[in-house]
Amino acid sequence: MLVIFGSLLAGCLGGEEPIPLDTPEEIFDAAIESGDAWNLQRILESEDAYRLEILDSVSGVQSLMMLGEDQESGLTRISMLTVVGNESVDFELIEGGSNYHVRIGDTWYLGRDAAPEVIDPLSGCWGFYGFCDDDQNVQTGLPMDVSEFSSLDWKVTWDSEAQQMVAVTDNATSQILLELRGSPPLLVKAESYSNDGLSSTVMSIITGDDAKLEVEGEPPIRMPVPVSGEVMMNVVDGIRIWEYTVAEGFRWEVSVDEVELHVGERDTEGNLSVLVEFPIEAGHLDYTDQEGGAWTFDYFDHDGDGLFSGGDVLRVETDSDRDFDAAIYDLWAESYPESFLPGHFLSSLLIFLFIPLFRKSKFTRSI
Repeated sequence: MLVIFGSLLAGCLGGEEPIPLDTPEEIFDAAIESGDAWNLQRILESEDAYRLEILDSVSGVQSLMMLGEDQESGLTRISMLTVVGNESVDFELIEGGSNYHVRIGDTWYLGRDAAPEVIDPLSGCWGFYGFCDDDQNVQTGLPMDVSEFSSLDWKVTWDSEAQQMVAVTDNATSQILLELRGSPPLLVKAESYSNDGLSSTVMSIITGDDAKLEVEGEPPIRMPVPVSGEVMMNVVDGIRIWEYTVAEGFRWEVSVDEVELHVGERDTEGNLSVLVEFPIEAGHLDYTDQEGGAWTFDYFDHDGDGLFSGGDVLRVETDSDRDFDAAIYDLWAESYPESFLPGHFLSSLLIFLFIPLFRKSKFTRSI
């Protein structure tokens, strides 16, 4: 799956006029030489709406990923369904403007963004497609690699009336089938089946009305700000320090008057018994508990934007002996971000897939 997607992004645009060709093989060879047929930007640049579907099967693990954009509605879509035995992870993200919509299983959630940005679903460097080098090129290692296409022996058929081309070949590890349409022909489907029968990948490109996006009403469940960050704990001269730094690049910012820091003690089930509620918009709070313990709370707005955003710091200092913990609380959603994700076997996988979407990258721009 990763190589198909990454290699398609790597194609270069041809600037020359098409040359009249006689045979299907000549047409296909010209497509290989130019690289235009596999370049997603080239394929989709004139489309108002598209959806990219990637169906993947590896050693019994099934996954379906969909990426899409609808320029007319201003919406983008990223979704993934992964099935491992009897367990599954099924989520979808649709966003555009100041609200975004998240589906986990059959349940939809409503989120908000105080500084919305446009996201390119095809950027490929969010943790979905392997990893990226310093130039933001997707690095992958699966069998389908367009750089080897010119060295393979292809069987090509061409229906001139339907403007449909089908090309079939195999390499050392896989059987490959490509379907192209139009003049010049552009990719609409790519299939790869391993020779050992243990894996397969099918990628389809859908455009036009079939790829339109819409949101049907607002979900009734509000999603707490999906903040991620780093906790640091220390003791200095008998003063215990708890400090939380919001991850750089966190992109779904919220107003500081919608967030509190709750401090207290955890019970045996991990629930927080709240001792102090610190409204972070206050910036600073001093508190003395019933045992005489002194508490100091501080919030540092890293970039002074008035939003709870990347680089911001929350700090708690106390001389109390309480075994305390702290948690961010979302007043708008009336819940803790830590309570949002479902607690089952594949939750860690969901976090791995989901968290990269919450961070800014070079592929975002302000609305």
